[in-house]
Amino acid sequence: MLPPPPSIHQECENAKSHLGQAGATFLRIKLDHACQEPLRQQIYQSLRRAIVDRKLLPGSKLPSTRSLARRLKVSRNTVLSVYEELSAEGLVAGRTGSATRVCHRFVEAVPFPVPNVPDLRTLLIEAQYPNAPIAFQDLDGHPHYIHR
Repeated sequence: MLPPPPSIHQECENAKSHLGQAGATFLRIKLDHACQEPLRQQIYQSLRRAIVDRKLLPGSKLPSTRSLARRLKVSRNTVLSVYEELSAEGLVAGRTGSATRVCHRFVEAVPFPVPNVPDLRTLLIEAQYPNAPIAFQDLDGHPHYIHR
């Protein structure tokens, strides 16, 4: 007979003891400065993937925003925005002055959010915005435009 699964509290305690005294997990985040993808997005995807793939266990501490920003050579505001986005998704939780930790209650198979960016031309046509303005000049010679 199989033993009962550990409770969420036990899982967090196991994660804390697994991390040792320091508590912070060493993260390997590689940034590609030549890539067109913003650095913030690269950091976000690396952290999110580590959490969803359970490379960062529930209850484990994330590095402080200052230390991660210093290590990655990016602005602290960049790291703060990543942590805020992960927090908004419910993947991490933290308070000012204490460590940001991986949440133990998150949906296992949280897919990456797919941006829903409509085609600009389609959006303008649906809004009935005219494609071609009509240009004319008033009696003083000033140009004016009418959108049909």
